[in-house]
Amino acid sequence: MNRADLQDAVADERMALADLLQTLTPEQLNTWSLCASWKVPAVAAHLTTLFNVSMPGMTVRIARNRFSFGRAVEQLTAELAQRPIEQIAEQLRANARNSKHPPTLPLAPLTDLIVHGEDIRRPLGLVREIPFERVSAAMEFVTGGRAVGFVPANRIRGLRFMATDGDGIWGSGQIVHGPALSLLLGALGRRVAFADLGGSVEVLSARLETKVARIA
Repeated sequence: MNRADLQDAVADERMALADLLQTLTPEQLNTWSLCASWKVPAVAAHLTTLFNVSMPGMTVRIARNRFSFGRAVEQLTAELAQRPIEQIAEQLRANARNSKHPPTLPLAPLTDLIVHGEDIRRPLGLVREIPFERVSAAMEFVTGGRAVGFVPANRIRGLRFMATDGDGIWGSGQIVHGPALSLLLGALGRRVAFADLGGSVEVLSARLETKVARIA
């Protein structure tokens, strides 16, 4: 995926999520997401982090949280989630084509949007057809050894992920197969996706038992 296509994909996912958020009822907004400690508004707010804190600012937050990236993220997300959902949606829309990303991780925003979008939709029983090439790009990132903060290397080491809905193979070793989106969610610790997968899913499941990490 080239830079222009990547920016278009990120913009489309942000706009789609913003549109969705503005249709949700209070009951839906009060639903727990697939992220263990976050309800729907918190997940949405987390996706505005890039627009609300600079890298130096995030570094300061991490230091203030005893150098725990996870605690810093939780703290910032809790603050951002205090805003009305309309404001969160509008910020996503206004920044749809914002190209900011963590240093050396240009695919991080797209991966975040795809996975966290599903964190919101799946508990609500909602479905979005995400183009295969976007999920493929995210899988390439997640399995490429540079997805710091997304997945522990030992979770997916020795596994070969094979898509059944497109031409996609990532990693090497014991085979886990299924729809690309479910492979992505499973690799990032979403057990709800395991029902869609075959092959050595039990290996992935066992590794989650010993170390669970949430996408940053």
